[in-house]
This record gives sequence, C-alpha cells and structure tokens, in this order.
Amino acid sequence: MTWVVEHVPADDQNSVLHTAAAGHGTAWAFGIGVHGDPLHTLVFRRDEPGWRRIDVPVIGRANRAITLGPDEVWIVGDGTSMHGVGDDWREVPTDSETQFFGLVAFGSEMWSAGYAAGRGTGAVQRWTGTEWTDQELPQVAPMWSLSGLGGVAADDLWAVGAVHATDGPPVALHRDGAKWVSVPVPLPGNGDGRLNDVWALASDDVWASGYWRRAGERGRLPLLVRWDGTTWSTTEVPAGTAQVRQLITTEDGLCAIGSADDHTCVLRWDGAAWQPVPGPPTPAGAERCSLHGAAVLPDGRLLVVGASGITSSDSAPYAAVQEL
Repeated sequence: MTWVVEHVPADDQNSVLHTAAAGHGTAWAFGIGVHGDPLHTLVFRRDEPGWRRIDVPVIGRANRAITLGPDEVWIVGDGTSMHGVGDDWREVPTDSETQFFGLVAFGSEMWSAGYAAGRGTGAVQRWTGTEWTDQELPQVAPMWSLSGLGGVAADDLWAVGAVHATDGPPVALHRDGAKWVSVPVPLPGNGDGRLNDVWALASDDVWASGYWRRAGERGRLPLLVRWDGTTWSTTEVPAGTAQVRQLITTEDGLCAIGSADDHTCVLRWDGAAWQPVPGPPTPAGAERCSLHGAAVLPDGRLLVVGASGITSSDSAPYAAVQEL
C-alpha cells in the first residue's frame, strides 16, 4: 500500500486540517491557522495542479464539512457555520454557544451535532432552508456532548458522543423521525469512552468509532462498535493505543482512520475483524503526524488530512492520498 504526501500551502505559523470533503468531482480540506486572534479559518480546494487556498470569512475552526455540488460547500465550526457557492462564501449563524462537530445532508435537509457549552449538554440543529433550529434531545447526563452524526435518512439518524464524568460511557442517540432516544453502548471493559464518528451502511448495519480507557489508566484504546438493528456491540480491534476519529467507505470497504501520540492509525474491516494497514508516512523533517479527517476522491482514492510537526508545540497542515 502506497501513500503520497501532498503539499498544502498554508502560511500560518501553526496550522491543522480538521476535516475533508469530496464529491461532485471536487475535493476540499478545512482547518485553522493559529496566527494571532481570532484563529484563521483555512479552506483548500484540490485541483489538478494541487492544493490551493481559498479566501473565506474568518469563523474560527472548521470542524466538519460536506459538498452539495461541484462548487457548493457547507462548513460547521465553533458557534457558527459557513456556506460557499463558487466564490461567494458567507457566514451563516447557528447557536452561538454550540461547538459543532457533526454534519450530514439528505437532499436540501441538513443536520449538525455538537456541544452546547452554556448548557453543558449535547446539541443537534436542523437547517430549515433559511435558518438553523435547535432540536429537543433527551437529558442523557448532567454533562455530556455529541461529536459525530450520520444515518441513512433524516428519519433514521444517529448522533454519538460521550458523558463528561469519571467512567463516563459513550453516548448514542437515535432519531426515528419523531424523537431522539438514547441507546446504550457497551465498552470492551471497565472504564470510560467517547465516540467521535458514526457511519451508516444500512439501518441494521451502523458503525461508530472513538476510543476507550481502562479504569485508572490514561492510554486511549481504539473503540469500534456496531449496530445490528437491535443492539450495539463491540468488535475486536488490533492492540495498541490510538483513537479512531472517522469512518469512511472506500473501494476496499469500510475504513477507520485516527492516530496516537507517535503514529497514525488506519484500519480496514475484512468482514470479520478490523485489520491494520500501513498508514501514510510522516513528512521529511517532522517527528509526528496525526490524522483528523478523510474523504474519498472522485477517482476512488482515499484522502486523509491532519497535521504534522517537529515538536509538540508546532504543526503544519498534512494531506496524503492512498494510491490504488
């Protein structure tokens, strides 16, 4: 398996790519540049010559994005969102106290999920075509949040996250078209855990990814759970520390990407278990590399994005493409 590291032309002192999106013949990467206050919003488009930076309004972090057309993109971030059509990029207000990390679209209907810091709870909002509206959710715990969103339709939607407490369990909420219901998620052992992303192949074949920690330990272990239409169950994963940030379907099947302190993590589901596959290389001169997002390019290749750095206090945008 071969990876090609691609140059991303960010000029900010410290930069990181949080997410990628592809579709309708285009591919994008989004993140932030830490260069004074406020944080610079970074948007890049991948054209035939390579990556080029797009000038956009400053909205801080770009946490999740989707493409709705060849030149139409939506981004959600910390307390706001942004809509781009061609060269016209405009900030679209959401709930100013909510950090959004999940975003999905079904036709013209969009949903986003995250964490309402003022309330200390998870939040879901729906785009009505003119504004974002807050959705009523069950009270999962005194403090909890949502990090990922996915499903096969607006009336079969999942949102995942975690309870903020010692030994706090992962959170999974399901929307059946009428209301949101909390569904228990098991851990492989005693401890706490978080789900970062959820990916639905069918109503009875839904996957969620994140990490868990054994009671009394700090090391993050990869967590991958599966919904069979009735219950969530854990699946066996390779040994070693890492957290899985995103799930995505490629030409080779379901893929999970993430990272640990000193290495990247790429796993593929072979139908019975998760198998490790060689991850992208750390750039020359860098000491570390982390993966935060992924997308499938129009030609079927897997794109991963994140950050690389020489020390723990510096970072540069990172993008790599898996060759077929």
